[in-house]
Amino acid sequence: MRRGFKAEAKRLALEVREELGVTTHEAMDPYTLAELYGIDVFTLHDVTEDHSEATAALRHFTEIRPDVFSAAVLCLGRRLVIVENSGHERPRRSSTLAHEMSHILLEHKFTTLLRTSGRECRNSDHDQESEAAELSGELLLPSDAARRLAYNGVDDESVAARFGISTEFARWRMNVTGARLIAQRAKARSSR
Repeated sequence: MRRGFKAEAKRLALEVREELGVTTHEAMDPYTLAELYGIDVFTLHDVTEDHSEATAALRHFTEIRPDVFSAAVLCLGRRLVIVENSGHERPRRSSTLAHEMSHILLEHKFTTLLRTSGRECRNSDHDQESEAAELSGELLLPSDAARRLAYNGVDDESVAARFGISTEFARWRMNVTGARLIAQRAKARSSR
């Protein structure tokens, strides 16, 4: 990740949340974000609906190996669309969509290679993936909100429910932002 990107992501996330009319301490709906930017979101079920020959692929990605495909931004001529895995639960789909929208907001070049064989379905630019992860985290659970929640002793499950994200995503944000550690140190200082 390039130097200074975390601060840049924080600023951009605040701007985007403001565009959506969402405060730092409210849940942001990534589907509303996609709509605001004119990005159509399709599920694998939508894409394969009229193609009976795609039934095996749909079953593979939604039932047999749902872990190998979450979503992708695709260029259709001049238009960008996102295809998401409808086999995932809504909180995971929300974090995935926020991640894919982050690629769009950051105007990343689309260099991802999609493969149909092997362990992973795609090969992506590591720096772009790190940046999209950071921005999507700030969009869904801003670091300021994470710190406040940690200071108030809110557990990961409650954070997840409040922000419409998975417990795993909430735990990751609470840890990666240092929110729990900062809150713990602040409480230790105030108890002296």
